[in-house]
Amino acid sequence: MYKILIIAGEPSGDNLGSKLIKEMKIQFEEKFHSNNSKKQELLFQGIGGLKMQNEGFVCLYKIEELSIMGFFDVFKRIRKIYSIIFALSNYTKVWKPDLIITIDSPDFCFRLVNKIRKIDKFVPIIHYVAPSVWAWRPKRAKQMSLLYDKVLALFPFEKPYFEKYGLSCDFVGHPISKASIPLDSERENFFKTMEIDDSNEIITILPGSRKSEIKSLLPIYSKLINNLCIQFNNISFVIPIPENVSHYMRPKLNYNKSRVKILSESKIGVDKFDSLKFSLFKFSTLAINTSGSVSLELAKTGTPMVSIYKCGWLFEKIIKSFVKLKSANLINIILKKQVIPEFLFEKCKVLAIESSVKDLLSNPLLQKEQKEAFNKVIKLISTDEYKQSEKAAKISLQYLKEGIL
Repeated sequence: MYKILIIAGEPSGDNLGSKLIKEMKIQFEEKFHSNNSKKQELLFQGIGGLKMQNEGFVCLYKIEELSIMGFFDVFKRIRKIYSIIFALSNYTKVWKPDLIITIDSPDFCFRLVNKIRKIDKFVPIIHYVAPSVWAWRPKRAKQMSLLYDKVLALFPFEKPYFEKYGLSCDFVGHPISKASIPLDSERENFFKTMEIDDSNEIITILPGSRKSEIKSLLPIYSKLINNLCIQFNNISFVIPIPENVSHYMRPKLNYNKSRVKILSESKIGVDKFDSLKFSLFKFSTLAINTSGSVSLELAKTGTPMVSIYKCGWLFEKIIKSFVKLKSANLINIILKKQVIPEFLFEKCKVLAIESSVKDLLSNPLLQKEQKEAFNKVIKLISTDEYKQSEKAAKISLQYLKEGIL
């Protein structure tokens, strides 16, 4: 039996982790089956979410315990965070994993790995999703070179930042580049499922996946929806709500049920939620999103967007002190030009966002420009493998004892 400790600290990490586990099991079984070797198996434990648990992952701590953002959120839960680090490092000493994989959440993961390295200097450790050292805190790359054996990067331009310090880094591609997109013929069925008049246009509202950012942005989204509802009779709004923020968001949404629909993961389950979310993106005229990885999902489905971001005043000052980039939208960052309208921090005002949304709704040329940019970005973040998790799994298995693959 090979024991693998995986640490995923947020919903996006749970998604990546579940696909990685699934692919690792497939490749592992194929290897031993073809060699007629003695039966072996992989055992996965650590921190994860529902998707990872659905793949047989043993969850020692729930992902919600780490899915935090903002100075005050961290400060209020600092004792809890360090108690998890202490407990997991001690558990590692006893359990003796053959491989450790940390996924995103660098601030937590690096502290945990630093603690583990004092216990075990030789266990191979991989970090999946390179931290944005090209945007802020570049010294993390050097720090990682002392802790990790390998970094798996989602973007091709990230490799040199880590190889500079002798840390092996492989570009594995971004998972969204291989995602399946709903067919145009599925449009009618989707509108029926969502109980939306098929003559209406849809605007998708994406407030984020963390309570702290939702707290800052939900009043802006609510006012924006109200304003647009007054001006347009043929627009329906849909808000997808992830499981981890469902209990927080639902009581705060005062909405017109005939114009605003809620797509709730807690009500329909993970798989159906993911499927309907991609259909939603595909058949939306545009989306208004909190800056983050969802920008790439929208790009994959060809959904024009306007991005916004706002947070607590102290965390905002910290970000502005360290971040080197003027843009937060990944499309703009990758292409190094302003294709997607962005309203960040003090510029995140309802009337300014509303004006940009109306421009995008009424101007097909602006929509076309965005869609052309999306095609370029998806090609840049894609690899030759059939799916991104395939390459990540193959590299990870090579770090098990005896080099499985």
